[in-house]
Amino acid sequence: MSSGHHRRCAALFALVLLVTIGPSAVLGHAELDTASPADKSTVTGSPPEVVFTFTEPVNPTKSSLKLVDGGGAIVADGSTVDPADAKKMHLVVPTQPPGAYTVRWTTASALDGDIARGTTTFTIVAATPSPSVVPSATASPSAAASEAASPSTSAPSASPAPSPAPSGGGGTPTSTRDAVIPVIGALIVLAGLGLWLLRGRSRRVG
Repeated sequence: MSSGHHRRCAALFALVLLVTIGPSAVLGHAELDTASPADKSTVTGSPPEVVFTFTEPVNPTKSSLKLVDGGGAIVADGSTVDPADAKKMHLVVPTQPPGAYTVRWTTASALDGDIARGTTTFTIVAATPSPSVVPSATASPSAAASEAASPSTSAPSASPAPSPAPSGGGGTPTSTRDAVIPVIGALIVLAGLGLWLLRGRSRRVG
């Protein structure tokens, strides 16, 4: 058998070995697929939870997520596997102050039990409070001037002053004098006419 034939057989055997063994080696670990918060990200305010997704279903009893603060203390533990998706794990996070944090993850593949470990980091920054609007305690000068310039519609109007009563007593005596004067004049005229008639009669008699 020639050496070329041996080389072809060896190459074929290596290819078959790679095809049969390779997939099991690749699928042997539940490696990290996605992370929230993302690795090396910055988040505003403390996140309510950490959610990691892996490349294989994980064994809940041998897999975990732990949140560690900048001083190395574990501040969140007790992760759970999502019952609807065995590749996803959740870790509830109590409210944390601003700072740098590390997530330590450990998985045991539910397919073959292989163990994988890793870490991610993220930073929490304080949320900026929105400015509150404080109502003004006093009216602006322009508004006060406008109110002072405009007359009040609720103020009662001044009642007209009563007309003064005529001076010099009541009106009745004045009207009586006006009526008596013509009568006196008429009597004088009648007396004169009577005297004139008497004189004329006495002249005719003499």
